[in-house]
Amino acid sequence: MGSKRKLSKKIIDLIIENNPHAAHFYDLFGGGGAMSFQALKRRRFKSVHYNELNTGVVELLKKIRTDGVTDEFYEWIDREKFHELKNEPTWKGGLVATCWSFGNNSKNYLFSKENEAIKKPLHNIIVNRCEDSINEFYELSGLLVEPHLLRKDKIQDRRLDVMNFIKKNSSDRIGLQQLQQLERLQQLEQLERLQQLQQLEITNLSYEDVEIKTPIESTIIYLDPPYFNTAKYQEIICHDTLYDWITNSPYKIYISSYDMPFEVVAELEHRSTLSATANNKVVEKLFCNQKEKHLGRLF
Repeated sequence: MGSKRKLSKKIIDLIIENNPHAAHFYDLFGGGGAMSFQALKRRRFKSVHYNELNTGVVELLKKIRTDGVTDEFYEWIDREKFHELKNEPTWKGGLVATCWSFGNNSKNYLFSKENEAIKKPLHNIIVNRCEDSINEFYELSGLLVEPHLLRKDKIQDRRLDVMNFIKKNSSDRIGLQQLQQLERLQQLEQLERLQQLQQLEITNLSYEDVEIKTPIESTIIYLDPPYFNTAKYQEIICHDTLYDWITNSPYKIYISSYDMPFEVVAELEHRSTLSATANNKVVEKLFCNQKEKHLGRLF
């Protein structure tokens, strides 16, 4: 939720531009890891430290770092299983809470009860090449997924072929519903690309408990805390405590938020991704606890 995937490159570019000697990057509210993964792509950083308070998400990254994305990641999760696992402090709990929740909110199941019935056979067609699911999907949608669409070895290749088939042959309503399911499989494809996780330092702590010993002049701290004045913010952290921690830190700190009592470095405009139909523009601000050389609006 509040994914930085679309903004991460622009933010990291700005940080590098203003900090040519930066060598150590700390992402203390790591969440889905977009900022840490973007930092890993830049050779200039000697170390990248990801920290997240949610144990399930941390265990998920550790699992990927150790074993990669295995077949068990592609198991179908129904509504009952989702609510059973979503709060477990395990890698499976982290996977379920993120990839199988609506808008990645970790609370609500990804599909409505009405749509869940048609999503499961489509999932099993693509992932398992299940013939019974082909017939079930045909009865529900009127679309017969032809065998040649499932010949390719890789799940993501089959996903693309089936996606194109549905897009060409279904009504707009059915097509949109099915593409939403295919996008969930695309999330797993993105996880598979995390080849550099071996270089990622991972901790499961509150932000203020992360030990930072790297040189001040070459260290950057990035914070993406839950948004102020939201229920989730009040549950997790105290605004005053966070503000004092930032103010008293000797390190250069960047904060993504809508409202913070620090200098605005940039405004970042993007579109909401909380649902397939949402198209509203959102403007986030990037703050810094120290003066910057270059300020700008990023799109």
